[in-house]
Amino acid sequence: MWPAQSLGGSRSTRVPAPAIEARLGSQIGRLVNVSATGALVRTNAPFLLGRQVPLTLDLVGTPVTLTVRIVRTERARSVDQCGDETHLQYFVGVMFTELRSLGRQAIATLCGAAFSQHE
Repeated sequence: MWPAQSLGGSRSTRVPAPAIEARLGSQIGRLVNVSATGALVRTNAPFLLGRQVPLTLDLVGTPVTLTVRIVRTERARSVDQCGDETHLQYFVGVMFTELRSLGRQAIATLCGAAFSQHE
């Protein structure tokens, strides 16, 4: 079902990635962190659990699209905007369901390590 990929260890390490724009489905957001098996994205809308959507990361002008499954959605703190208005933001946890060569390379680069060649 989901890939059992790791960075060579038995546990997948999350790496902060605050400056990367991420498009989850049609929602533009920010990548919060990434690991060999998934990522956390901050968006303006929640997503249904189990839904499969594309995740496009803007890596220095080069978009990389990965297929992901939504595994977590929770409200983040409210963000004050002009005047009295606030809008909610959400943390959306995703698990990679398909990592092709370019996607594997991009995630390995973000994590600061190479995927095991044996997986």
